[in-house]
Formats: sequence, structure tokens, C-alpha cells
Amino acid sequence: MITVQDHLIVPAAHLDAVRRLFAAQYQEGAAARGLVFRSAQVSPPVLTAECPVSLWLQWEVADVGAWWAMRAQSSTPQVLAFWAEIDALVESRERHYLQDCDSRALAPALSAEAPVATHGYRETAQLLAKEGHLDALESVLQDAVAALPGLRASALSRNFAPEYAAGHFTWDLQYTDENAARLARQSDAWQHQIAPALADHCEAVHALAMETVGGGIRDAGMAGGVKRTAFFRVLAGQSDETAARFERDLLAMPLHIGEIRNWRLSRARATDWHQADVAAWTWVWEQEFDSLDGLTGPYMAHSHHWAYIDRWFDPESGAQAIDLHLSHAFCAFADSVLAAELVPEGV
Repeated sequence: MITVQDHLIVPAAHLDAVRRLFAAQYQEGAAARGLVFRSAQVSPPVLTAECPVSLWLQWEVADVGAWWAMRAQSSTPQVLAFWAEIDALVESRERHYLQDCDSRALAPALSAEAPVATHGYRETAQLLAKEGHLDALESVLQDAVAALPGLRASALSRNFAPEYAAGHFTWDLQYTDENAARLARQSDAWQHQIAPALADHCEAVHALAMETVGGGIRDAGMAGGVKRTAFFRVLAGQSDETAARFERDLLAMPLHIGEIRNWRLSRARATDWHQADVAAWTWVWEQEFDSLDGLTGPYMAHSHHWAYIDRWFDPESGAQAIDLHLSHAFCAFADSVLAAELVPEGV
């Protein structure tokens, strides 16, 4: 059982209105999502004009699976409109998740890996293919990359669940440096094969250059695993310190989730072959797993993910700073993309 606790700081004059809103517009829908109401308490238990009160609302969800099912429905127009009304009445709010103290998630963090440096330069892309064009796009790109000058490695893979991603393919292109990438795009192979294929077969191309924030390697010889590539964007109005805290929190995930074998967090910027009518992406967060089970099982089930990291994305958390509209792509790889570029500092 997971306890969900909302803590709202409410001006005394607004307390009744807030409680009525929860009863009339939230509680029934929350129950349908698996979030069952348990109690409401205030502190101090007296209303004065001089100070606000703390309103504590407790709910329960059955387990982690039920939590994710509840969370998947937290960004509907009705839920967002409800919290907008609440925000107009309260001074602040924050949602917490509680479990028994003997939870296995309270185990000590894993040991930190040695600091790494990034060798070379890589661009990563999500390719959204036009309907019926998957095979044609894949064929042209696989044939053409062999002729790209300065290219160290290319990995083109179909995403397992493109409905969660910005594209049907994840495409990673590793070069010796950024200038080599620019020269490659001036080559005949790019100009006469790759660029026309992207224009003819793609609805959108999310092509990003990356500046490494941090990363780690646990398995330098990794082969035959699954790579997860996420694109995130920070919400407007967030401070640099908020963005930095988000980066630190992401980079702490592997300390708690051992199934993350290799990882890299990067600040993103659009390349000159980016062709997508969306707001700019802020980060690329990449992780490699031994298998799909590592991603869909322990990674999703660990409390560091759902109870800690997810608050950055959740409009119900009171701490959302990252856009809900993200790209969550995962695909198979033959050889580790990250291990080819991340090496211990000083090597």
C-alpha cells in the first residue's frame, strides 16, 4: 500500500472553499483512478485571520502498478483545471508518497562510479516516419551512412513503443568532433541520399547535439541490450538553480537503480538538420539496460523513480518543473553507444 499525502498551505478564509472543491470536483474522479480518500486534517486546528493553516489530505493507492495507472491519468484537462482552481486559493501545495519504514527501497545507495569524460561528438535523433515509409527510410539510411566522412559509428534502431516517443527510430551518429559532423552533412552521401530520404519519408526529425552534464559506465563491454533515450524540456519561468537540481536528481538515479548499466545526461540544442515544429528540447537523458525487463521492471518500480524523480513531471505534485510532453524512446542495440564515448577521466 502507498499513502499519498497532500500538504496545502491555505489562507483561513479559503479553507472551506478548498475542501468543497476537493469533495465536488476531485474525490470521485480520484477514486476512479485508484486514488482512495482516507482523511483530512488541519494544523493548527483553529482558524485565525493572522496565519494560514496546513491542510493534510491522505489518500491510498494499492501498489506501484496502481500508482502508475493513477499517474497516467493525472494530466487530463479536468485534473489540470481542478489544480488551477486550487492554486488560485492556496499559498502552496506539495504531494508526498509514504511507505512502511521496512521498504526495500530504503536500502543504501550503490557505490558511485568513477567520473567520466566524453570522447568525440555525437548527435541523436528521433525520426517520425510517414505512414507506410518505415522500410524505405530504414533502407536508405543504413546504406548511405557507410559513405559519410568522419563518421565513427552509426546506430539506427526501431523504437519498441513509438507511441511514447517523438519518432519511430532512434538514430545515433558518432563523429570525431563537431566539425566532422558539419563536413559529413556537406558530403554527397548526405546531400543526395540522406537529406532527400529524411524529407521524403519523415513527418518530423528531432535531431539534437549534446553537451554532456554527467554520465557513468558500469559495463564497458555491453552488447545486445536496450537503450532508452528521453527528451525533456524545462517549463518556462524555471530558474537555473531549479534546472541544476533536476540534473542532479537524474544523475543520482543510477545510484539507486542498479539495472541502469550505462548512462549519460546532456543539455540539448537543435542541429541544422532538425525539422520538428515543437518547442526546443532542453535535455537528452540516455540509459542502457541489459534487457527490456530492466527498464519496464525494476526501473519503473523503484521508488526513487515514481516517488522522487516523477514529481518533477507531475502536475499534481506541486513541484512540477518539466513539461509533460516528453519523448520516451527505447530500442535494442548491438553494441553499447554510451560505452564507445564515455571513458574514465584522465584516460
